Amino acid sequence: MISRRHSVFFKLHAFFALALIILTLLFFSALKEQEHQKYRRLVHRSMELSQTLESLKNHTCESQNSSLLIAGFKEIQALNRHAKEVTLPLQMQQTLQRTQLHVIIYQDEEGISYALIRDHCTMFYRDMSEKNTYYFVWLLFFTLFGGLVSMYLLLWRNLLPLKQLYEQITRYGEGKEIHPSPNTGKDEIALISNALFDALEKQRRLKSSRELFLRNIMHELKTPITKGKLIVELEEERPNILLLGKLFSRLDHLVHQMAHVEKMHAFALQRQDVNLSTLITTAMENLLLENTHVNFSGCNTPINVDPKLFTSALQNLLDNAVRHATTLPVLVTWSNKNICIQNSGEPLKRPVEEALQAFVTERGEGGLGLGLYIAQSVCELHNFQLTYHYEEGIHTFCVEF
Repeated sequence: MISRRHSVFFKLHAFFALALIILTLLFFSALKEQEHQKYRRLVHRSMELSQTLESLKNHTCESQNSSLLIAGFKEIQALNRHAKEVTLPLQMQQTLQRTQLHVIIYQDEEGISYALIRDHCTMFYRDMSEKNTYYFVWLLFFTLFGGLVSMYLLLWRNLLPLKQLYEQITRYGEGKEIHPSPNTGKDEIALISNALFDALEKQRRLKSSRELFLRNIMHELKTPITKGKLIVELEEERPNILLLGKLFSRLDHLVHQMAHVEKMHAFALQRQDVNLSTLITTAMENLLLENTHVNFSGCNTPINVDPKLFTSALQNLLDNAVRHATTLPVLVTWSNKNICIQNSGEPLKRPVEEALQAFVTERGEGGLGLGLYIAQSVCELHNFQLTYHYEEGIHTFCVEF
């Protein structure tokens, strides 16, 4: 399982959050700088108005107003009743006080107005060239914000198939059937998804071909085996006839083992709660073992397994224990952590790792050597662990839950 901090989606969210924070800081910084520029412009326009009035003080009112209008100032009779005085920063107030006229700046919904006090006379002018440049900053912010969100959503949408791909691979690893479909995208994730789809499709075809091949072989083998067993039963008992009967029984057992191997590789686990004693009894019946051959007690607890496959594992473990035991019965013990099968016998002639491999037999009896291999494979499919130890002449195989 991927940790949160290593997830691609976590990195995407973190990158988007960081970009959003940076964009917000830049936006407020731009607003602050624009506000500063606005104050500087107000001071500049105030000084320009004062200097223009000083230069036109000997002109007529009509000529003075015409010149001021050209400069962008229009005389008004009085301030708007909603006008509020603009408080300039201290440094800009000191700069403005250097002019000969005392200027007070007001702002209302129509824009900027100036009150000029001179010789106990107050004149009011509105700045006609004032333009609200805040719209540009807001427009730029929302444009960048919209682009950032769009890019985030686009990347998130492109990365979303990764989760679906991970879920499908996980389900496939658990042995569940999946139905992947080709990805119509053109990015790298789509290429990976389509490559997986092609690989699964090829594997499905190979699996179907293998299953068909094995089933045909087993079908072709069962027919002569069944006929051979029937003929042997009809013949009189002679040494060679008894030997042929054992041979056909062995072949029939090997065919059943091949069927179990096929089912294991099909990853078709169908778990359900079943009583452990029932599984052991079924395994003994399949092996034609008598009650005196196996001693088990305390196994009445239900266990969540695939009944057919787990019975096969127990059957192969019991068969291995009975065949190699020097004395009977074989002992089966159960706990909440494991189930163990014990038998007395001589030490193994090879490491247990080799004995658990396919096509390896201990006594060279001519079998396929699939018993312990099937048991271990079934345990792996159930996420169990098959362990072994030998102590004081006792072999112990345990299935750890």
